[in-house]
Amino acid sequence: MAKQGDNIDKVSAEQIQEELRKENEYIIKNKRVRRQSRRRTLIIILLLFLLIVSLLAGITYAIMQFVDESNFRVSVSHTGTAWLSLSKDYDFTNPTSVLDVSAPKNMDNSTLCNYLDHKLLDIYSTDGVYKGEGTEDYFIATSFFLKNTGNEAISYREIITLDRAMKGMEKAIRILVIKDVEPPDDENYGEISVYAAPKCDAEGNTLTDEQGNPILEEVVPPGGMLTAYKPQGMIDYEKFEFDPADIREDGVWMTKAFLGDGYVVNSELYPLNVGEVIKYTIVIWLEGQDPQCVDDILGGQVKLAVEFATGSM
Repeated sequence: MAKQGDNIDKVSAEQIQEELRKENEYIIKNKRVRRQSRRRTLIIILLLFLLIVSLLAGITYAIMQFVDESNFRVSVSHTGTAWLSLSKDYDFTNPTSVLDVSAPKNMDNSTLCNYLDHKLLDIYSTDGVYKGEGTEDYFIATSFFLKNTGNEAISYREIITLDRAMKGMEKAIRILVIKDVEPPDDENYGEISVYAAPKCDAEGNTLTDEQGNPILEEVVPPGGMLTAYKPQGMIDYEKFEFDPADIREDGVWMTKAFLGDGYVVNSELYPLNVGEVIKYTIVIWLEGQDPQCVDDILGGQVKLAVEFATGSM
């Protein structure tokens, strides 16, 4: 009888151990399930976090792009030991290689005649971005300084590019550039030129003369009571010089045609001595007298960039 009792006790002990083993396996399995569940939760949270960061980055990029689209940029590029710097003031208090100029979000048309021409002296006399009346709606205007900050005389090139043009807005835009060799001279404010797209037909096709050259546009085309815009002798221009090639035989002021292929201008090389400073004033507007300045261009865009690139003497 003792042996039978021992066998029963032995079986009972084995059953208990088996039950304990199964219970431990269940606990271990549950722990693994919980760990896996926590791991999956952490992965989901991490993925959601990365998704939110990506969305925020996309929104930030879009905002930066919008800001960038509302500006035009002035920059310098260098080769070798040649070195150029930009500044908002003649003393180069904060020299830089890039200047961003703010623009109206929606630029309406205006005209140089009896509007912008009266502001040119103030615009020229303002260091940095001009923020006078009209700049929030009608035009962009800024003055800045370019300096050879290297140790040798160099040559440089003026480059203005039309990086984007939509709905034909580039056909009516005007880009006025005043170039003045410093130091400041109260008797002479430098040479003034205006760039524009050549004349176009009603479909926007460039018109050419018998030699195949594009026909130049007037700075302010005649219309209404204006028969011709002749700036020489006007008080607003008495301290500025004109390129004789821009003045037609009858005295009408003509634009310089956009170069084409995305370029407004890609100039010849100009010399610039060590420490020499050139002042630039740029004004951009939609000329309301231009036949291409019509309702169809509403909602259009233009994106401009100005660059000064060094070369060797």
